[in-house]
Amino acid sequence: MVEPKQIKKITLLVGLAFVVTGLILFSLDPPLFGNLVILGIMAAIIPYVIVSYFQYKAMRAIEEQVPTFLLDVAEAQKTGMMLPEAVKTLSKADYGKLSPEIKKINDQLSWGIPIQEVMDRFAKRLSRSTMIGRTVRIITEAYNSGGDISRTMESTAQDLIAVREAERERKAITSQHVLVMYALYFIFIGIIVALSQTLVPILNLNVESSILGGGFGFQDPCLVCVGSGNPYCINCFILTNTCAAFSLGTGGRCYYNALFLLMTIIQGIFSGLVAGEIGENSIVAGLKHAVIMTTSGFGILMLLFILKVL
Repeated sequence: MVEPKQIKKITLLVGLAFVVTGLILFSLDPPLFGNLVILGIMAAIIPYVIVSYFQYKAMRAIEEQVPTFLLDVAEAQKTGMMLPEAVKTLSKADYGKLSPEIKKINDQLSWGIPIQEVMDRFAKRLSRSTMIGRTVRIITEAYNSGGDISRTMESTAQDLIAVREAERERKAITSQHVLVMYALYFIFIGIIVALSQTLVPILNLNVESSILGGGFGFQDPCLVCVGSGNPYCINCFILTNTCAAFSLGTGGRCYYNALFLLMTIIQGIFSGLVAGEIGENSIVAGLKHAVIMTTSGFGILMLLFILKVL
């Protein structure tokens, strides 16, 4: 079975291969370069985001079951069971995503591995969860100091339940802010469309000077950078190549269409990450929102470009 880490590496390599191929063929067919870049980004990022998000959801499901397991172990110990016996009994119960980990703990205890080492291995396997790491340290310290393990587990479980309840309340409140982030992003796209329909025609770079009643005419912002090695022209280099890759027009329309497209992508990425941090207190969860926003924003603008609306 392919591990999630291997999936991420494979998708990144595939995406890199598409981008490198596009760079090689850029001089021959710029639009093909744009399509290959899109395919490369999708091949590299979307599977990576999906795998990361499912890992995040699986970890959250495990964390949800930890307090229940600790309470059950504490109750079993109160009946006179030793810790290994309690774990062996509970390993047959259903704790969802946590069940395989409990079975591993039971197997290792049955092999005579010390409880401290077993718990350390458990924490290392789930190192992505800071909550589980802290819980394991508390239980291990109580066990090493000869304290009441059942009471420690019970109090720890109660604290975890209280934290979870607080997080649910916070999520219910912040979900409205996530919707606001989506609304703001699509309003941003609407503003870009409005600017393209009003500002760009006004700033037509091919306007005859006679129309303006004088010798002044609007100029292409990147005309001064043609053939220039000035490092300040890097933005024009990026925008010109973006325009060529996606066939966004010529002259000033090319400049502004490429600028609007890149602004939409950047805004979608960071708005999604902020939405994830606000809604679920996790950048990984924000990757889901970033993919949704960026893909939808890019798709909307490209559709408008194809239909010659922009």
